[in-house]
Amino acid sequence: MAIEIAKIQSELDNRKLARAYVALVLARDIAARYITEKPSHADLHPILTMLDMSNGLLEEILEHSMPPDIPANADTEICTELVM
Repeated sequence: MAIEIAKIQSELDNRKLARAYVALVLARDIAARYITEKPSHADLHPILTMLDMSNGLLEEILEHSMPPDIPANADTEICTELVM
């Protein structure tokens, strides 16, 4: 029973991490578009750098937290679970 609860909690944590990753990527894209459209805000480029670094770290955590038995073509199945 405790193992099943731990497995369910792990799956929930993975989904939360995946949602956070998607939100971070969207925030980075919006910030990049904003900076590109308004050249006067070019001094905000360090924010993009920090978002990229955070994105890389979260991506690494996600890669290590996902079960190894997910097939290579399972991207579609994983993404369908990310609907908020």
